Amino acid sequence: MSEDLTPRPAVRASDAEREATVTRLQTAMAEGRITVDEFGERAQAAYAATTTDQLGPLLADLPTRADAQVEIVGTRPPSARSSVLGDVRLDGRSPLPQRVRAGIGDIRVDLRALRTDAAVVELDLSTVIGDVDVVVAEGVDAELVGWTVIGDRRVDLAPVPRLAGTPRVVVRAHAFIGDLRLRSLGPGESASGWRALLDRLAQRPRPPGS
Repeated sequence: MSEDLTPRPAVRASDAEREATVTRLQTAMAEGRITVDEFGERAQAAYAATTTDQLGPLLADLPTRADAQVEIVGTRPPSARSSVLGDVRLDGRSPLPQRVRAGIGDIRVDLRALRTDAAVVELDLSTVIGDVDVVVAEGVDAELVGWTVIGDRRVDLAPVPRLAGTPRVVVRAHAFIGDLRLRSLGPGESASGWRALLDRLAQRPRPPGS
């Protein structure tokens, strides 16, 4: 009996198969197997795929099944964090509390290093006297909701396309006396205004003979 060598037509990919591929890529990013940039490139390719054989190579170097999630004692993020007197500083490399309260002090959150497969990241931040400053990576969709009695409220997000697969960040912030700010920065940019100013001054050409 001769073997049928007739090539089979490619199978059209369904929306569910594309979404399953992106979900697997999100898990791989959260596990540290691929970078944010790699995830963005592969996710865009997955959404553009028309056949299933175009989806396979996007997962070829990843485990066929995600490793079972094991919670290590001490890694569960606290539900709240508070400070009566002093600043609170958080970044995406550590588990984030859902709520942060400060009496007299600033709250500064830098989420550029955040790795998560959650669709939405919500933060509830409030201080009586102090500023609230949240930094996200360029291309992350973010929203600032809240009020300040005496202070400014500013949103400075870079006008760039949203990076596919990144979570939506919702910041609920309140201050009695202080500014509220939500902004985006590039990977190498300093979140400190003074540091950014010093960096710009250091890059300026020196006058002849100095």
